[in-house]
Amino acid sequence: MKNRNNYMKKIYPVKTEDETDHSSTYMVMLKSLLICFIISFIMILIYALVLSFSSISDTSMSKVTQTILIISVAISSAYGSKKTRHRGWLFGSLLGIIFAILLIPFGMALGQAFEFDVFLLAKLLVTAVVGAIGGIIGVNLN
Repeated sequence: MKNRNNYMKKIYPVKTEDETDHSSTYMVMLKSLLICFIISFIMILIYALVLSFSSISDTSMSKVTQTILIISVAISSAYGSKKTRHRGWLFGSLLGIIFAILLIPFGMALGQAFEFDVFLLAKLLVTAVVGAIGGIIGVNLN
């Protein structure tokens, strides 16, 4: 039994809370947020090009932007939680909430009025849930 425990420790090294480097976790969070913004920006550019060169109406814009938000949060939370290797659900949900909150000033800069309503709460909830799912997937990719 002693040999099995040593073997398991070599395969699955467990870090305690004191051994984890919190500064690297913050850097992974910042990098994941940057990836989230880059993915969103690229997908919005592609959607804008599709809108301008096709006969698709812009009535689908709300659904497409929500889909872009979900995809970018899922990918970046999976990436970040794969790097942190622990508590992917927490990392991903925090990433999603922070990203949704950071989108508010961008919307205000583009002329959108800030309203604390049920739609904002739904966006925060959706990004938290999608981030948590992406985080769980990212941790399990290791």
